Order: sequence, then structure tokens, then C-alpha cells
Amino acid sequence: MADLNLRDDGASRKAVDKLAEQLSGTSLAQGDVFAGVYADGDGKRVTVFGTTGLRLTPESDVEAEITHLTSQYAIKDIRAFDLGETGVHERCGVGRSGGRAVVVCAWADHGSLATVMLTRRSVEESADLTGVVRNAVLSRG
Repeated sequence: MADLNLRDDGASRKAVDKLAEQLSGTSLAQGDVFAGVYADGDGKRVTVFGTTGLRLTPESDVEAEITHLTSQYAIKDIRAFDLGETGVHERCGVGRSGGRAVVVCAWADHGSLATVMLTRRSVEESADLTGVVRNAVLSRG
């Protein structure tokens, strides 16, 4: 998707398994769980994890997901972004993971909820790329 390639090394698989397990244990997981670690040619990482399934309150769900992740990633400066579709909600903020700055974005709609963590990108670039990731994930389902 975009200029990203799926990383299939041991560390990436371990990270994906851990994220999927963590998500499965939350009240936000209401369907099939998915996760993946991607990188572009410059080594910028994109980690995505989420669930598919009916969501009655996507706006509340995306806010709950960001709130849930705020304590773990110290997310600040959270902003809403418009993906151009009715019923789709996206929030992004800046946080820290493993001592490094990351942008954490989450989206929710009536059929999915996901978190995307991006390295070495601006919040605006991350929000745009999250929309691309969402479209790619949902078109594969």
C-alpha cells in the first residue's frame, strides 16, 4: 500500500502478535483482529492494528481508543481529521514509543476501528497516510 512494504521479520511478527493480543483483550475488539508492520524505502515505519465488525458509535469508539492509548504512549496535541466520508472519524496526536517520537492515529467507522503508529512523519502527513492505510485494509477484507 502506498510506498509501504510489509515487514515479515521475526521482530515485526512478534510486535504484530503482541498488538493483536492486546487489542483482543479490550472491549473495543468486536470482530476480526488485524495487524501489520510496514516500512518505506527510507525506513519510516507504519504499524497498524485494529478490528473489523459492526460499530454503532464510531466517534465515541475512536475517542475511547485514543484515550486508552494516551497513557501508554503519552499522546498529546490530539486533533480530529476529516477523511472525507460521512461516519468516518479520525484522531491523531504525537506520542512516544521506545523513547522515540511517534504519531498515533486512530480511525473508526461503522465497520472498523484501528490504530496506526507512524515514525518520522508530521501529524498532517500521518493523518493523510492513515486514510490510505484504511482504504487498503478495508479493500482487502
